[in-house]
Amino acid sequence: MKRIFRNFSKGLLAIALCLLASEGARPSDYGAARVKPSAPLEEEEGAAILGAAYNAYFGSDWQSAVMLFRKAMSDPQNESDAALYMLISAEMKAMGYKAALSDSDYFLKNYPESKYASLIKYQRGKCLYSLGEFDKAVLALSDFCHQYPSNEMYSSALFWIAECFYSGYNFEQARPLYERVVDDFPKDAKAVDAKYRLDAINQRLREEKLLYLLQQTGESYLSSKENYEKALRRYELESALGLSAQPRAEEAAKDEGAAVQEEKVSAAQESLASLPAAGEEKKPAARESAALAPAASSDYNFIDALARLKKSAAEAQGLLDDDGGSK
Repeated sequence: MKRIFRNFSKGLLAIALCLLASEGARPSDYGAARVKPSAPLEEEEGAAILGAAYNAYFGSDWQSAVMLFRKAMSDPQNESDAALYMLISAEMKAMGYKAALSDSDYFLKNYPESKYASLIKYQRGKCLYSLGEFDKAVLALSDFCHQYPSNEMYSSALFWIAECFYSGYNFEQARPLYERVVDDFPKDAKAVDAKYRLDAINQRLREEKLLYLLQQTGESYLSSKENYEKALRRYELESALGLSAQPRAEEAAKDEGAAVQEEKVSAAQESLASLPAAGEEKKPAARESAALAPAASSDYNFIDALARLKKSAAEAQGLLDDDGGSK
């Protein structure tokens, strides 16, 4: 019985393909505007093509299903929300995303109250994601989640919202959505994919931190190396200049010390030369000792000289008194 059904389905599909070929339909027409035949389909012909489309759909022959559904629904009497939903699903499977987006908008406009409307909204969000329009996809899928929180595709919608953020390298916003899928829907088919994404995000963050540390360490090493090399070159330069200047510095220090000593001796000699001659007759040894001893300071020399002057004056006065008495 099953063999008879399969043979019958293949027969219908072959008939439908022959009819399409006779009217010039080509696979390149997938995703184009609805096929408009030159004449309305006969009732039996339309039913045969629609039946073949169903068979192609359930047989996962997505391209044939798209072509057959479009051909069948070119006649308005064969159009229905169920057939259009299957067409959009087949277009998504066949990666005809632009055609699927156009047909989704058509569906929501003409069948807003259909039981398939929620699924079409979900498919529309996925379609936007597949086209790389991530911002629009986030809005469409977020609206789906708000409108249908108990829908069986709710967890998948969360996953695709997270995928939009992940594709835009916005890992901080993608992470909580993946975690929600894993935690709230552990048995869902998308939970495994969400866990894989979380591991990828964690790995990427670890790599970024490691790269940052390596970069900082490398910069610190280069800075330390540069400072060390500068200090080494400065030390070598100062050492070379210091060795060549040392003899000259020693000679200059010796000359400076000799000049200071000469100045001190000259000052002592001038102080001694200013003493009166009367003291020279009584104390020749004291004058010689004073000439040999250097003065401690200019004030000390002045006071000492004044004391000796007073003493000499007193001795001279005594001699004058003695001379007067003898006369």
